[in-house]
Amino acid sequence: MIKIFGRDITLLQAQLAVWLIIALATFSSYLQTADPVWAAYSAGINLLCAAAIIYGNASWLMPRLLHKGRKVAYALAVLALLTLVCFIRVTARYHMLRLLVPDAKDQSTPIQLYTLFAVSSLTTYLFSVIFRLAMDYFTVRKEQERLRQYTAEVELDLLKAQVQPHFLFNTLNNIYFVAQRQSPETAELLAKLSNIMRYFVDQAHEKAIRLKTDIQFILDYIDLEKMRMHRPLRTNIRVDGEPGQIKIPPMLMVPLIENVFKHGINKRSDNNLLELHIQVLPASLEINVRNRLMNERLPDRAGSGLKNLRARLQLLYGSSFRLTAMETGDYYSVHLMIPL
Repeated sequence: MIKIFGRDITLLQAQLAVWLIIALATFSSYLQTADPVWAAYSAGINLLCAAAIIYGNASWLMPRLLHKGRKVAYALAVLALLTLVCFIRVTARYHMLRLLVPDAKDQSTPIQLYTLFAVSSLTTYLFSVIFRLAMDYFTVRKEQERLRQYTAEVELDLLKAQVQPHFLFNTLNNIYFVAQRQSPETAELLAKLSNIMRYFVDQAHEKAIRLKTDIQFILDYIDLEKMRMHRPLRTNIRVDGEPGQIKIPPMLMVPLIENVFKHGINKRSDNNLLELHIQVLPASLEINVRNRLMNERLPDRAGSGLKNLRARLQLLYGSSFRLTAMETGDYYSVHLMIPL
């Protein structure tokens, strides 16, 4: 869409209006020295030839040859187009003269006609180049406008996404202060839930987060999962080494723990176990997760979570990581090693 006199019109409507003006001007020009039939015929032939040059070059030759770097082929194609148009105009003039004035003799020689039409065709060709540049300009403007609109929508969605979690966090904080007075255990669970949600909102999209933050998230996640269980779950969690300022990609340990709660818990057993051993070494981070094997063996105990984790690790570390899973006696264990 473009604006003319404050009104929005399409590019097609603008072109039709321009062609109509040119047609009327050309017809009026010929009408001054010729009868209406000759003026209409000449104006029609000129407009058709001009349209062939403009649209042939702007819509076909430039995009398919010039814009693809085929400059020699483009130059030859333009030369052939202009030559063909000149030939059509000379031939059309000759046949129209014989039809309307059979006994008349053309005062212009073929060389003069070809020269005249060549200059006219070349001028039209130059206009077609300008026309193509104008089309590209309006296309770029349209894409820029679409991008600005999309950016504005994304920014609005981000603002909404920020407002909603912060509203929820504030509400959870209010519930937490009330629960502190009436049910300290409920308050503690609310605090863990708030930490988990804040992790997803503020940390999960980062490329790297502090190892301490990731460990705390895992601990909160385990506590909330234990709350949902009707049977007891014995946990053995150990962290060796100093996390310090070490950073790792987020959500690497979650699939390991989630896999335990999905496939390593017997809801009818009082002997459920989750062992988590995190070891910080000088050049690597070692994570071991172990749980008891259940009687109901699953065909794919690792589940899709570990498969997705392996695919993500390959993108992050190439072949520098190690992820193994094995069954040993009554236990199922997963070992993960990533470089630091």
